[in-house]
Amino acid sequence: MLVELDLARDRGATLQRQIVEQLRAAILKGRLEPGAELPSSRELSEQYGVARNTVVQAYETLAGEGYVVSRRGGRTRVASPIPDDCLGVPAPAAAAAQMTAPAAGRRPDVVFRTARPALPSATEDGTIDFWPGRANRRLFPIAAWRRLADEALAGAPSGLVEYNAAGGLAELRQAIADHVASARGIRAGADAVIVTAGVQEALNIVARLLVSDGVGVAIENPGYGSAALVFESHGARLVPTLTDSEGVIVDRLPESGVSLAYVTPSHQFPTGVAMSAARRDALLDWSRRTGAYVFEDDYDSDYSFSGPPLVSLAGRSDGDGVIYASTLSKALGAGVRAGYIVLPPELVEPALTIKTLANYGHPWLEQAILARFLSSGAYRRHLREIRRRCADLLGALGEQLTRAFGPVELSGAHNGMHVMWTLPADLPDAEPFAERALAAGTRVYTLERAGAFDAESGFARRNLLLGYAALTEREIAAGVEAMRRAAEARPVV
Repeated sequence: MLVELDLARDRGATLQRQIVEQLRAAILKGRLEPGAELPSSRELSEQYGVARNTVVQAYETLAGEGYVVSRRGGRTRVASPIPDDCLGVPAPAAAAAQMTAPAAGRRPDVVFRTARPALPSATEDGTIDFWPGRANRRLFPIAAWRRLADEALAGAPSGLVEYNAAGGLAELRQAIADHVASARGIRAGADAVIVTAGVQEALNIVARLLVSDGVGVAIENPGYGSAALVFESHGARLVPTLTDSEGVIVDRLPESGVSLAYVTPSHQFPTGVAMSAARRDALLDWSRRTGAYVFEDDYDSDYSFSGPPLVSLAGRSDGDGVIYASTLSKALGAGVRAGYIVLPPELVEPALTIKTLANYGHPWLEQAILARFLSSGAYRRHLREIRRRCADLLGALGEQLTRAFGPVELSGAHNGMHVMWTLPADLPDAEPFAERALAAGTRVYTLERAGAFDAESGFARRNLLLGYAALTEREIAAGVEAMRRAAEARPVV
């Protein structure tokens, strides 16, 4: 059988590659049908004046791809079916495509009715965006990340093809336990750590552990809106508890009827205040007295640049009654969906069961990279860099705001990735000011727009959230200048 090929020695592709590609194209287009016999390697080499070994290797490549089959002593034939026929379904016939609409009322009601949390979108229109919580893409440790990925892949690991522990790679859990021991004073073994896809998954695990219809959950007011939505989605009865300059007001927590108190003590969201030592001790006393757990969300405590932070609640309590959750994504980037939860002993096994029911763990490669990143000291070096950088950016933000508006009141300037700015008396309220700033090319955030939970706390009307970690000094200066123009453009009342 003759096969028509168009081979040329002066093309960029080798003769072997040209044979492979042209035969493959002939098979896919139907010019060579399934079962069709191909010339022997000797016949094809003589027909086109190429080395027989070139044809043999081309046939072997096509056989490896599944397009042809060769039998000892027999001819090479086009495979039946060819691989591409197994990749998709045929187009439906016109009659089959006409589906009968279901009768009214036949479908079950959707029982899940919860609002979706606010998430930022990438800003590509030149708008300067002060979103709180966005990591600086310029500081991502790409060189170290690539090197550690190569190291992890070098051993042809079984981790890519086998199921791994749902609670996380053992090396990563140990590295996290070591990190929180030194950074947050938490004395817990690796078996108390579960790797999660950020704090959000930790919230869902804990909600499934401790929350059902009507169960009370105390939450800071104002507080983190995504946490409130998670607890509500599991049927919780939220108990908003006011915060002040020392954190949540413990005296306002109920003495009964709640299973959990959710707090952000290191950098309260959204106000930015750090919970005082006295309040921390009072909160732990409340937990022991009532039997309720405390969920400590330590979401951006890695951004500490004004001296050592207070020991975490989990560290102060030695793990008794405190569920500790944090993330590596704030320091690296939201695309690295890596967080963790450190649990009291009695909650570990049921939490692992919930985690396994939800998913069978996280991708092995990312966990392997993170384990090396933490244990090698690369993460600590990265933290030193982002802390130094954020301290400079925070100083630039305070300087620019003072220059534009006079003395400013900033809450949360001791650490973290954002501050809360209480607007001067001569500026409009937060919502109209944010609208005017956006019109001037800068996006700033009211509590609502930043995804905060607020039950008439009194903070929302006159406060804005300004995230600065992802910006440059030039962007901060331009953004504040846009705010100044927005303030001057306000209508005279």
